[in-house]
Amino acid sequence: MLSYVSLTSIVRVVFITLFALLLNVSIAHSEEDVTDIAAAEINPTYFKYKENFSVKRLFASRCSWCHQGYGLKAADGPRLSGTDKTKEKVIEQIAYGKSPMPGFRKQLKPWQIEALADYIKALPDVEL
Repeated sequence: MLSYVSLTSIVRVVFITLFALLLNVSIAHSEEDVTDIAAAEINPTYFKYKENFSVKRLFASRCSWCHQGYGLKAADGPRLSGTDKTKEKVIEQIAYGKSPMPGFRKQLKPWQIEALADYIKALPDVEL
């Protein structure tokens, strides 16, 4: 009987440990920021123009006023994640605008506009 209790205790400990590990993995996974992942894919491409370039910082300073959540949330402007527009159309809209959105061709360099378009296209189709 004593060995049965010990085996039951061991099984409980193993079960609780596995449950805790699975819970920790799911929490860690839920904390992954999809905007960081998208930006990490884009940033190195543009380091040739500016060392330590951050497309998220550029997005925050120019776009987040209307496209909140780094593009994952609609606000004054629409949600950008999951857009079906081509990269060329996104570049055109950033550069020339579309009412009420202003164009940014006079404030941003062409490579910055392209970086923003790449970032927007890299965002997964999720919403905050």
